[in-house]
Amino acid sequence: MRLEEIYSNYDKIVQSGDLPYLKCRNCNYAFFYIRHICPKCGSKNLEVVKSSGVGKVFSWTKIFRKNETFIYGIVELEEGFRIYCNFADDVKIGDKVKIKISISDNKYHIIGSKLQI
Repeated sequence: MRLEEIYSNYDKIVQSGDLPYLKCRNCNYAFFYIRHICPKCGSKNLEVVKSSGVGKVFSWTKIFRKNETFIYGIVELEEGFRIYCNFADDVKIGDKVKIKISISDNKYHIIGSKLQI
């Protein structure tokens, strides 16, 4: 798959409000950041797939800047890849979260919200 196709398919999934990721058809490795080569096996046989957006908090930290506080961390998604995001709520390691993604000003905005069980 060519890089232009990957960007196009990524944007279509993001425009629908879902989280895209890449999956290697050669070794089944899943990853989020756009690349045209699998970082694990080097294959170019990739597909863009829609994630459930559900995962668990792997790590988090609070960032204090001026008069604002941000909660930032890493989520491990059900599909097996990890993603950095900002959290809308206070979280703990292991909390189940739902990831939402959007694009504005040509930037991805990735927000994790705690799932109520």
